[in-house]
Amino acid sequence: MSKAVVYTGWKGGIYGVEGGDFRQEDTGVTDVTIADGVTEIKEHAFHGCKGLTNLRFLKGSAITTVGHEAFHRSGLITLQGMERVRKIGRWAFYNCQNLRTIEGLGCEEMGVGCFAGCTLLPSMKGWPASMTVIPARCFYGCTGMTTVDCDISHVTSIGEGAFYDCTSLLPPSLSAWDADPAAVLAFLKRKSILERVAERCAFLCSLKRAQGDFYNRTGDPCGASRRIIMEFAGLFPA
Repeated sequence: MSKAVVYTGWKGGIYGVEGGDFRQEDTGVTDVTIADGVTEIKEHAFHGCKGLTNLRFLKGSAITTVGHEAFHRSGLITLQGMERVRKIGRWAFYNCQNLRTIEGLGCEEMGVGCFAGCTLLPSMKGWPASMTVIPARCFYGCTGMTTVDCDISHVTSIGEGAFYDCTSLLPPSLSAWDADPAAVLAFLKRKSILERVAERCAFLCSLKRAQGDFYNRTGDPCGASRRIIMEFAGLFPA
């Protein structure tokens, strides 16, 4: 049976939760809403909640800190709505083996191993522009990661073992424990550029094909681009 709770913070030495009984490693909790005014998700708060798949922040969320191991071994699938979060503690999302998407992460500080063991995470997409250092063991064991899919030109260094065992992302020599961090970072930056260029080329090719389709249908090369935009916007019938 699914259970939804509202997290109201750390009060009097206990986790404040509305909507039913709650404890760490409560596998029955499926949905958590963070109440307005809460600034921190306390360390270990949802540790081991394997049934937890949905995390929701109310509009105007004041959350700035996610504590150590706060969601360690939880069942989260998507992280979003965390634009105001500035600090993520060590191992905060360690072994979240269902996590597939990270969106809108506005972070300035991360602890060791915060996304380690997230084996279904496919990409670094969502890496914060404010983070110039990728912490040690950050993506350790993310064996499903295949792409960078974001701009990491601002990253200046990575910690020890940050991409250890990321065998689908890096060649064996760079996914080894003793890999040179500088060499790993250089490889990832090149990969990021190539992947973003390939994505843009694919978009331009699709646009060119669409433009050709419009020309064939209308015989109006001058109006093709305008009509493409209008069709994509739903303002012009196909």
